[in-house]
Amino acid sequence: MQHIYRMKAALRVFTGLFVVFLGLYLTPTYAQQTKRKKINRAKLEAEKQANIRKINELNAIIAKTEQKKEVSVGKLNALGERINKQSKQINLLTENQELLDMEVSELTRESGQLSGNLEKLKQEYAKMVFNAAKVSNKYNQLSFLFSAPSFNKLVKRYKYLRQYSESRTRQATLIESVREELRLEQLKILQKKQEQANVLKEKIQETQNLEDLKVKQTGVVAELNQKEQQLKEQLDANKRAVEKLENMIAQMVEREIKRSQQRIKNREKDTNNASSESKISSKTIELSPEERKVATSFSQLKGRMPWPVQSGFISDRFGVHNHPVLRGVKLNNDGVDIQTNSGNSVYAVYDGIVRSVVNIQGVNTIVAIQHGDYFTVYGKLSNVVVREGQSVSSSQKIGQVATDGDGTSEIKFQVWKNNAKQNPESWLRNR
Repeated sequence: MQHIYRMKAALRVFTGLFVVFLGLYLTPTYAQQTKRKKINRAKLEAEKQANIRKINELNAIIAKTEQKKEVSVGKLNALGERINKQSKQINLLTENQELLDMEVSELTRESGQLSGNLEKLKQEYAKMVFNAAKVSNKYNQLSFLFSAPSFNKLVKRYKYLRQYSESRTRQATLIESVREELRLEQLKILQKKQEQANVLKEKIQETQNLEDLKVKQTGVVAELNQKEQQLKEQLDANKRAVEKLENMIAQMVEREIKRSQQRIKNREKDTNNASSESKISSKTIELSPEERKVATSFSQLKGRMPWPVQSGFISDRFGVHNHPVLRGVKLNNDGVDIQTNSGNSVYAVYDGIVRSVVNIQGVNTIVAIQHGDYFTVYGKLSNVVVREGQSVSSSQKIGQVATDGDGTSEIKFQVWKNNAKQNPESWLRNR
C-alpha cells in the first residue's frame, strides 16, 4: 500500500502546483501591469507621432523662408523651434528605449519563472508516472479496490484511481501549455530586442539631424550679425507700427466704454432713475445681461482657447524679452506672434462682434473682435473677409496670414480685458 500513499502525495503536490501556477498568471496585479504597459506605450507613441507632425509643419515653414536668398529673424525663429522639437523627439526616443529595457527585463524574469515552473511540473509528472507504473496492471488495481473494508470505501478508491488518471492527463496538458507559453515569451524577448535596435538606430539618426540643425542655426546667426544695422532699422519700424496698434486698441476700448456708459444713461433716462449714474465706471465696459453671458463664457476659455491658425508656433512671446540676435536689445510684446505657413487662414477664437478693421503700415490689416468686456486682436492679416459691426462665430474665417518681404508668415495675436493686456499663452490650449 506504500505506493498508494506516494500516489496520494504526488496528487496533492500536483494540485498545489496547479493552483500556484494558475494564480501566478491570473492575478489582478499581472493584468494591471500588462494594461499599464500598453497605456504607457500607446501614450508615448501618440506623443511621438504628434511631434513628428509638428516637425513636418516646421520643415514646410523653414522651406518657405529659404526661398528668399537672404536670411531673416523669421527663419532663425523657425530653426530654433525646429531644434526644440528635434530635441523633444530624441527625448521621446530615450523614453522609448527605457520602456523597452523594462519590458525586456520583465519578459526575461517571466521567462525564467516559466522555465522553473516547467521543470517542477516535469519532475512531478515523472513521479506520477513512476507511481502509476506500480499499479498499472489490473491485478494491483483490483487488489487495491477489493481490499476496501466496505462498499463505500471501494467506491471512493475507484473514484480516486480515476481522479489520479485524470490528474496525470491534466498535468501533461499543463506541461505543454507552459512549454508553449515559454516559447512565446522567448519570441517576445527577441522582438523587443529588435525594437531596441531599431529605436537606437533612429535615435542616432535624429541626433545627427539635431547637430545639422544647430550648424545651420549658427550660420544664420552669423549672417544676421552682419546685418545689424538693417535689423535695427526693422526694429525701429516695428516699434512705430506697434505704437500705432496700441493707440488703435486704446481708442477702440475707450470708444466701447463710452458707448456702454451712454447706453446705461439712456436706459436710466427712460426709467427716470438717475441715482445709479455715479456707479458707472470710467475704466470698464458696462455690460448688458447678454454681453455679461458672453464675457463669462469667454473667460472659461482660459487654457483651452483654440488657436487662430490651424498650424504654427509662437515665434515671439508675451512681455519683455531679449532680441534673438541684437545683444542688449529688449523686445516688448503685448501679445504673441504666431509664425505659420503662407496663405493659411486666420479664424476667430470665439463668438463676438468685429469692432475694428484697420490697416497699419508694418502690421498690415488689423481685426479686433469684442467678446463682452474682452477683446481679441489679430494683426498682420491679408484678404480680410469681415467688416466692422459684423457678428462672427467661433472658428469663423476672418482673413489670411500675410507674408512679409523676408518670406515670414506670422500673425500678431492679443487678448485684452477692457484696457488690460492678457498673456495669450495662458489662454491658448496646448498643442
